Amino acid sequence: MFLVQATASARADQTPAQQEADCWVQFMESNSKEIACAFPALMEEKDRASIAKLTRELFKDASCQITIKLERALIEDAVKTPDLLFVTPPQPVTCEVKTSRGDVPMAFTFTPKIEIKGGKAVKASPGMGNVTGVNSWLAWPVVAYVNSAGSIQDVMLRVVNAYLERKRMAAK
Repeated sequence: MFLVQATASARADQTPAQQEADCWVQFMESNSKEIACAFPALMEEKDRASIAKLTRELFKDASCQITIKLERALIEDAVKTPDLLFVTPPQPVTCEVKTSRGDVPMAFTFTPKIEIKGGKAVKASPGMGNVTGVNSWLAWPVVAYVNSAGSIQDVMLRVVNAYLERKRMAAK
């Protein structure tokens, strides 16, 4: 899955309200008590193809909106703890799923789990679950794929490790 975030130059063109809702600003630049933001998620071609194959070509594509709402203290405590299994509260996601039979609205939660050892994220899972809006025969292979796909885990690890590194550098 490919997560889309505004680049620094795009953020410069945002209104203050848009910047306030931007996840990059919330995580990296804000000191608010709560992180509250939303961002779009689009699928990469190889993930689309894999899920289409798992669902016998029923699944075609999906575009989603991920909403994040976390107490900053949860994140800050995780940054300070070198060995930790970090689990967020469930975060809601809404999607428009394109199938061979038409478009279907779908909702689910992500409950990310990140294992940190020696101050570095070493294992990650998005924790997709609580799917509504689609039949279980479509939901089950998608959930299984998303929660175990190496490409998704790799992206999560890169993002978390970049965040941890940036926070460590800022603390010096």
